[in-house]
Amino acid sequence: MQVQDFIKAYQAKSDEELLELARTLEDLTSDAQLALKSELSRRNINVEQHLAPVGTLGDSAPAGIDKTGAPQRELDNQPRGAHQFVAEVLSIYHEHFWLFFNITAPAVVVGTVAVIIGRNEAREIARQLPRGPELARHYSEFLRMGLFNWGGVFVSSMVSAFSFAAGCVAVRDVELGTVTSVRGCFGEAWEHSGALMRVCLLLFFLILVAIAAAFLLLTAAFWALREAHSSLSPIWWMSYAVGGLALLVVSRFGLAIPAVVLDHYSATQSMFRSDELTEGKWLLLAAILGKCLVGGYVAAMLPFWLASWLIPASVSRPAWFPWLLTLASTIGVSMVEPTMFVGFALLYLRTSQLRPSTTPH
Repeated sequence: MQVQDFIKAYQAKSDEELLELARTLEDLTSDAQLALKSELSRRNINVEQHLAPVGTLGDSAPAGIDKTGAPQRELDNQPRGAHQFVAEVLSIYHEHFWLFFNITAPAVVVGTVAVIIGRNEAREIARQLPRGPELARHYSEFLRMGLFNWGGVFVSSMVSAFSFAAGCVAVRDVELGTVTSVRGCFGEAWEHSGALMRVCLLLFFLILVAIAAAFLLLTAAFWALREAHSSLSPIWWMSYAVGGLALLVVSRFGLAIPAVVLDHYSATQSMFRSDELTEGKWLLLAAILGKCLVGGYVAAMLPFWLASWLIPASVSRPAWFPWLLTLASTIGVSMVEPTMFVGFALLYLRTSQLRPSTTPH
């Protein structure tokens, strides 16, 4: 049996049965020991507390399990700072580059196509609108434009979330030292599709609220600067700062997806669990989010920047050339985006070992 088989078998056992196995941990195979430690930690079972009264453990827990019942390997690998943690994330990503690339690339492609289709449909509606005072009467057309634009963003968010879920399974398997596959990762993520969809809807709603709050703040700043007859140039810098801050706040709930996939929380419980685990970790969240957003933006725009720099505007370009640039942009984003998924998944695995859940499963 492989580790994954042992994990599934132990998940079906009761707490008492797991504790009985823990009494004879040294008699188990290495794969069985690793799976048992993982399941004991997931259930927050304190091995010493349960087994010490019968004199089985005494002052020492089974090899690999500390006095809180969590695997020592996880405790020893706790990041001491944002720099060390990001370095560990990049190390895992580079060692398993093609695994994470193949998990992320389909979502990036589908999301890009959905956004482009939505944007093009909205533009087509806009071209048919009249100019002048009569424009204000076309409320239904504006509604359709918004639905197409946000519909594309919504589809992109959904496929990215499922890609994130599959990436969480991959990170867990990498941490356990098991052989994993893209199909297996997506298969396990699909088993939690209902809860994942609900979490995605909650996260999408939070993003909309954050965007609305950022828009109101920028509008107030714009009005204040105009009333004070000051330069409006700071608005551009403020838009990036406020937008980044809004995403950082929403990222507090980014661990909800690994909570659903790896520990089988419900959608609501996973949101509370994510809030528990990210408490006081603003610097780590900012490091993960910032590296992905900045790197993703550069990767997405680099083909277009190079094209405008190398090819003069006077030179005629073939009709397929913009699609070639879009393809290059998509590949670039597919290479950068996994760092955020790996970062959040690894952060969940690290913090959930140390932070017992206060939310019932």
